[in-house]
Amino acid sequence: MAILKNEPVFEFKDEDYCKPRHIIVEGSYEEIGYDLGKLAREEYGTKLRKYRDPVYAKAKRDYLERNWPERLAESKGVLRAFDLAEDDNTFDPTNLMYDLYGEGEGGRVNFGACTGLVLPHEKTDTGAPFVSRNAEMVKMVLFDEMYGKKPPAGAHMCFTRDVVVEKRPTGGGYRNIVHGGLDLLNPMIDAINEKGLFMATFHDPSTYGAEGAPTSGYVWSGVSLIQLMNQVMDQCATVEEAKRLILRSHLYQSIFVLHLMMADAEGNATVFEIDGTSGAYLFNDRVEGEPLFQTNHPLHEYPTPDTYPDVNMEAEHNTFTRQVILREKYQQFEMPLKRSNATDLTDAVHVAFQNPEIAESSSTMRTVFNCNADLSKPEISIRWHLGDEGPIAGTNHLKTRESDFYTFGF
Repeated sequence: MAILKNEPVFEFKDEDYCKPRHIIVEGSYEEIGYDLGKLAREEYGTKLRKYRDPVYAKAKRDYLERNWPERLAESKGVLRAFDLAEDDNTFDPTNLMYDLYGEGEGGRVNFGACTGLVLPHEKTDTGAPFVSRNAEMVKMVLFDEMYGKKPPAGAHMCFTRDVVVEKRPTGGGYRNIVHGGLDLLNPMIDAINEKGLFMATFHDPSTYGAEGAPTSGYVWSGVSLIQLMNQVMDQCATVEEAKRLILRSHLYQSIFVLHLMMADAEGNATVFEIDGTSGAYLFNDRVEGEPLFQTNHPLHEYPTPDTYPDVNMEAEHNTFTRQVILREKYQQFEMPLKRSNATDLTDAVHVAFQNPEIAESSSTMRTVFNCNADLSKPEISIRWHLGDEGPIAGTNHLKTRESDFYTFGF
């Protein structure tokens, strides 16, 4: 049995929104795939997605054999967990999706979500790089409620069944922790590996992709950006290694269109983006001695405030407004920077609004979790959204209930 742990992170109540579990799985990659596949099938109701034609399945195996043998081995375990042959050409074993309903042909999601940052190690009190990120999501069933459809009975809202999956592969590959939800094999938000390489996903409405389309199988080849984060965790120790892996990858996007933040233990940091017109793979590196801030516009088009369109400071969830808030608060800090300053910054753009229209947000949009890390240590700390408490006088904000921070590491 490869699963060493599968427990609630904390003792949550029925009314709490996020109910995260901590899963530790150890063994060969095939054993990891088998046990996660079995867990997904039996406890999360996972059904594997189908390819439109067998040629896509064959090409995916070819791609994984050349580029990501760890996932090929995991896929063999997943197929076995679903009582399918190793050479099955109907189902896609590279994802273990759950709590996604009503996938269609794809479209566009009209909101921005998530804020992240890397503080400059040149200015921190320990010389270590500090990172923090907010993950935002609408509190509803994806994708049915988002598209105005009635979800099936018993459907779970997005990220209520959050997971922290720690993989301890034997026989090669880096140990890693991937946090998020919607997929037991590729949780889709934050990740760190034993070398201190950190990655996180953020919505980028400017890039290409088919949001709400089938998440795997279908007509997809190569790997999705969400799968890419997991591949980087398996194979890379630094931002430089991750860049080279990305540049030799064939990528697609389906659940949400994204850009990715990466940072390593030496303080290197970048935001990877795919240009929505040319399809070029682009990197926006942190400037030495300066922080790196990421919201939901393409940094390669709008790198600094002098390139932004007019900013309405009442629109607190607007991607450019959040950048201004972050930059102004950063200038107020005394040096050297502390790890707590990273969380102070993301707390300044926490999402829960009394009047979401003014804020350019959604009535159900919340910061569903915050992640913080000191990259000199291979660990991350996470705090989850539990519910709303009421208005904060004199502001457009709602006070929310959050869990304590819980730390996961090697």
